Amino acid sequence: MTKRTLVPEAMGKLEKFKMEVAEDMGLGDIENKSVYMGDVPSGIVNKIKNSGNVGGEMVRRMVEAAEKNMVDNNK
Repeated sequence: MTKRTLVPEAMGKLEKFKMEVAEDMGLGDIENKSVYMGDVPSGIVNKIKNSGNVGGEMVRRMVEAAEKNMVDNNK
């Protein structure tokens, strides 16, 4: 599986969506609650700091929206 965005034009909107989901989960100010990790590469920090939870919630919301869209289009 690749982390490449399938529609490059959507990259900015996905980033915004990720921040909205993180905020909804109470993780918007996570950097203020954390120990200093400035010397740790961001790829490692992201794996450590709830990124799986945020990504999972993003997928759940996108699937829910797609299902709703399918139902609405079949009416």
